[in-house]
Amino acid sequence: MKHFEDQVQAGEWDEVERYLCGFTKVEDNRYSMKIFFEIRKQKYLEALDRQDRARAVEILVKDLKVFSSFNEELFKEITQLLTLDNFRQNEQLSKYGDTKSARNIMLIELKKLIEANPLFRDKLAFPAFKSSRLRTLINQSLNWQHQLCKNPRPNPDIKTLFMDHSCTPTANGSRPPPTNSPLVGPIPKAGAFPPIGALGPFQPVVSPSPGAIAGWMSSTNPPLPHPGVAAAPPGMQPSSAAAFLKHPRTPTGVTGMDYQSADSEHLMKRIRTGQGDEVSFSGVMHNSNVYSQDDLPKAVVRTLSQGSNVMSMDFHPQQQTILLVGTNVGDISLWEVGSRERLVHKPFKVWDIQTASTPLQVLYAMTL
Repeated sequence: MKHFEDQVQAGEWDEVERYLCGFTKVEDNRYSMKIFFEIRKQKYLEALDRQDRARAVEILVKDLKVFSSFNEELFKEITQLLTLDNFRQNEQLSKYGDTKSARNIMLIELKKLIEANPLFRDKLAFPAFKSSRLRTLINQSLNWQHQLCKNPRPNPDIKTLFMDHSCTPTANGSRPPPTNSPLVGPIPKAGAFPPIGALGPFQPVVSPSPGAIAGWMSSTNPPLPHPGVAAAPPGMQPSSAAAFLKHPRTPTGVTGMDYQSADSEHLMKRIRTGQGDEVSFSGVMHNSNVYSQDDLPKAVVRTLSQGSNVMSMDFHPQQQTILLVGTNVGDISLWEVGSRERLVHKPFKVWDIQTASTPLQVLYAMTL
């Protein structure tokens, strides 16, 4: 609205109409027709006030004649103003002041018409958004394009937004060897993408809600080495747990069960199946019409031998290569997934067993 007001007060009539046409046209409704009529009438009167008769006739024929079919008498009255030495001799225009005051009076009328026009509803003020919103959307787009690469490179070199990003295949056509941990990822090249590189290569998309990443896992098979998580493209999101799981980020306030985008499904179907033992996901009550077997990550990038059936897994919210694993016998382990190092292992232990009943102490001793 502020831009519109400035253009009206400056008398930039072509810009005023061009801006209005982005929202409405003359014939849309009576409010729109009145808005355009007032603007063109003011333009016509200003030409007459400058004694520019040729310009006034041009405005009358090109801009105002369209309204003659709706009110022919009014159009005739406007035309007769050309015969007067000063259009203020017309009784209805006798109080017309200077150009500036006339524009301000007209602007008040235009604002009332715009506010009453249903086509302008919820369009009179800019929506509130963060100053870095555009950069965030660009980062999301670049991250997504890199995830769709058949041969994602550890150091993507992105220099332009005028074409979609794609990774050039290596000489032998195969995926480059994992010299750097795909879960940690190297630091992107300096200056790879100058316009948005000041705050890091690619920002995380949306902070996940607590529990959107963690999932319960169970297996009826004997204890086997369990695979880690699905591979993310190397180097793009070095600290994003969502990149490991290949699940869509869950917006705040929305549970992981209810949120699933079509793009995420498309990406999951493109992930190549890796080697190693797979874990059945039987603990989560997924709706059959939301998730299918194809939706689950299948590419294995780490195989961690826990020793017992894994029941729960959860990544650290900040150091997202740190994985907490719980088993069916109560053991808890803390893994550094990138280096396959088990940092902490806590076996299940009953506190103060001496205070328990004798049958429980006997049963506990038999399990040791």
